[in-house]
Amino acid sequence: MKTKQVYTKKYYCYITWAVAMIFLALILFMSVTYHWKTWVYLYSFGMAGIVSFFTFYKGVSERAQANTYLIVSMMDIFLYSRLSEELNITIIVICVFCILCSFYMRMDLLVWMSIWTVCLMVIHAFFLKTIPLDSWNNIISFVVKMITLALMEILMSFYVYRMSKTEEELKAIAEKAQSAERSKSDFLANMSHEIRTPMNAIVGMCELILREDISEEVRENCFNIQNSGRSLLSIINDILDFSKIESGNAELIEEPFNIGSTLNDVMNMAYTRKGDKAIEIIARVDPNIPRGLIGDEVRIKQVMINLVTNAVKFTNKGCVRLKVTFSRHSYGINLNVSVKDTGIGISEENLERLFTSFQQVDTKKNRAVEGTGLGLAISKRLIAKMGGFINVYSTYGEGSEFKFVIPLKVSDNAPFICVNNAENIKIAVYLDVSKYQHPRIAMQYRFLVEEVTEKFGLTSQFYKTMEDLKQGLEAENYTHCIIAREEYCNDKEYFNSLGERLDLVVIQDRLKAISLPKHVKCLYKPFYVLSIASILNNEKYVANLNQKNSASIRFTAPDAKVLIVDDNITNLKVAEGLMRPYNMKIITVMSGQDAIDALATKDYNIVFMDHMMPEMDGVEATRLIRGMEDEYYKKVPIVALTANAVNGVKEMFIREGFNDFIAKPIELSVLDRVIKSWLPAELIKTAKYETDGEGEQTSATVIESTRFRELIKVEKAMVYAGNSQENYFEILNSYLEKGEEYKKALEQYFVQQDWHNYVIGVHALKSSSLSIGALDLSELAKTLEFAGKAGEYQTITDYHGQVIKLYGEVLAEVAKYLEANGYFAKKEEAKESAPRELKELTEEGFRDLIEQIRNACENFDEEGIVSVAEELSISSLKGIALKKYFADVKKLAGDFEYDQALEAANKATEEIMRVLG
Repeated sequence: MKTKQVYTKKYYCYITWAVAMIFLALILFMSVTYHWKTWVYLYSFGMAGIVSFFTFYKGVSERAQANTYLIVSMMDIFLYSRLSEELNITIIVICVFCILCSFYMRMDLLVWMSIWTVCLMVIHAFFLKTIPLDSWNNIISFVVKMITLALMEILMSFYVYRMSKTEEELKAIAEKAQSAERSKSDFLANMSHEIRTPMNAIVGMCELILREDISEEVRENCFNIQNSGRSLLSIINDILDFSKIESGNAELIEEPFNIGSTLNDVMNMAYTRKGDKAIEIIARVDPNIPRGLIGDEVRIKQVMINLVTNAVKFTNKGCVRLKVTFSRHSYGINLNVSVKDTGIGISEENLERLFTSFQQVDTKKNRAVEGTGLGLAISKRLIAKMGGFINVYSTYGEGSEFKFVIPLKVSDNAPFICVNNAENIKIAVYLDVSKYQHPRIAMQYRFLVEEVTEKFGLTSQFYKTMEDLKQGLEAENYTHCIIAREEYCNDKEYFNSLGERLDLVVIQDRLKAISLPKHVKCLYKPFYVLSIASILNNEKYVANLNQKNSASIRFTAPDAKVLIVDDNITNLKVAEGLMRPYNMKIITVMSGQDAIDALATKDYNIVFMDHMMPEMDGVEATRLIRGMEDEYYKKVPIVALTANAVNGVKEMFIREGFNDFIAKPIELSVLDRVIKSWLPAELIKTAKYETDGEGEQTSATVIESTRFRELIKVEKAMVYAGNSQENYFEILNSYLEKGEEYKKALEQYFVQQDWHNYVIGVHALKSSSLSIGALDLSELAKTLEFAGKAGEYQTITDYHGQVIKLYGEVLAEVAKYLEANGYFAKKEEAKESAPRELKELTEEGFRDLIEQIRNACENFDEEGIVSVAEELSISSLKGIALKKYFADVKKLAGDFEYDQALEAANKATEEIMRVLG
């Protein structure tokens, strides 16, 4: 709106200039015609130059322009009226210039023009006598002219007044809109941080679990959790990035991808969304779709997930069918995707607003169905941006079908999946169709079998009854038999014996899965060409197709040194764990100032800097680093880590001096790219990995008090620790070590009413408490965080004491818990057993320490004796380790045997000197 106002005022400026130039040209013309004095020519050219200068010179303000036009106009009017003595035309000219004055929305210009008009009329009437007042007709004519001018100027003044008021109202509306926009941006940033912080732990810990020696079943389940989390994040990204959705400027990133991996993620997400609904999810996919496609996989997957999960959401009986085919074209292929369901359907009147933002059709009927109503609107815009289109067909009460087509380039024309030795495979498929209440389920499974058989070039036969199956198996030489779980359970003995002479495959639901003999294969729903081909090829399709698996670290950098900066201990552990396979030297710090101090050594190759931190955030710390004099600080790569991944934040970080940006949860593929991009090439070494066999996890019995169980829900926190008791102990210890310091800082912020740092502090307390399972403390800290952001400081005052008290209790119980389970003892034992680099003493330094022990013994100073004895135990004298000589001194001091401790110290000194000769 501001740009439009500037353009309009500039346009009025040109109009005023044009009118002024026309009037000056008129004066010049009349000067020549009526032989006016020569100075009038000079005046006309001079005024034309002045007006043009004030119009086109960029350094002149708008106010100066308007004032110049007013003065020149008044001079022109007076000159014209004096030379021509044609007052009727003068009045018209005055009206024109009054209208021009009103363009600038300045009442003072109109006032001056009105005063000048009165003065001009008075001069002509009473001094120059150019207006005759010798009769009543002339007087009346003069009065009418004055009234006309007055009315015109009053009308213009009223117009300016009304427009000024309107402009003020528009400004108020604009300010309100800008305030709302800022509130929305703040909300998006906060929600992004709130959602991404726990998701960072979930996805990150899953990645760490996948790196462990675990069973294939656990690996597959964990992998599915991770993929579902990633799919959820891809949707959250657009919902949180609302400004990008509204503007339709969603960024497309075209990269090569495998459609098999995409479909695997979609199927896992659909199965997760289905839950315990009694519906079938069926995928009919053409296996000849090219293996190498080029497009935005994330956006394509987002649209597919949205359509499939929507279908699952609104279908309570029957099935949801996903069909993916393709057609070849000169530019590549058209990917054709159809999602059909047997759900509630959509009425004709609702079809028109189906793709409108924040709209859900038939809301009364679907009140229990969650959703923002943004999904379909986003999907339509993304498909259009990719050059495709989407259609919907629906019959109310019977179901709906969504179809979309998008063009894609091809990098590899080979089929994305195939079956080895297909000509030798013959399959018997047994499915009792009578068990399905909805007729479309059996029909869709029948189509699936026929399409798989045709596309793979297999031989198969579909059987509907057990009698037909047995007869077929006797008559034909089948290599495989595929049946459902219910059919298997009806005659286990027969099928188990059958499985000894051919490959028997049982299809079952994960939630209702039964144990199968080792020689019987299992195929989990939802199944499609990818899983079927993997079974026929005796492959693990999840591990083979996933290119984002944790074992895909492609390089190491053992000589690189990395600094990770984050005020949240859980985030530090996740980031450190994700980077550990790169074999880099990893140092972690918990504040911007600590990062600056650490960089004083100038030996870090890359810095990962969190954004929101107390006292000094990541942006401020980066500014200070970049402002340092040495060239190292201007070139060291700094990568932003943040959960505030809304639109435009990457550009903001780049402007502030960061080199790159990683959103939380940290994606391994993104981390891999960033590290490789910013580390010097000479530090990168190719990684080599070998896979082990299956492993098992064991958990030891732990001791916990009743109060600990009340305050801390361990089962909720174990997800952050990767279900590892050892990791959980480490997280608890980290929480405990910084606890008192954080608690004192919170109390200090509260006393000083430093609400900005207080909010950051309770935000960190909320996240860290959640990571250890202190749910009540986390929830209370969250309440105070939101209150601080909303400026409700009375709420903080009311609950601050409660938070501090509960925080203290949690810290005390954590300390007792770790002590009871021997954590501190094991840590000390490990510390003692760990090899240490001994400190070499000079003979003078050694004698000085011995003298300190003697003085401490004489003064009965237990702590002094133990302190010096410990220092001696980690030291050496001329290559001789001193630890064994002073072990007795430390023990005797602990038993308050000071005389004996002194005697042992003297004896140790004599023995050391004897060894040294």
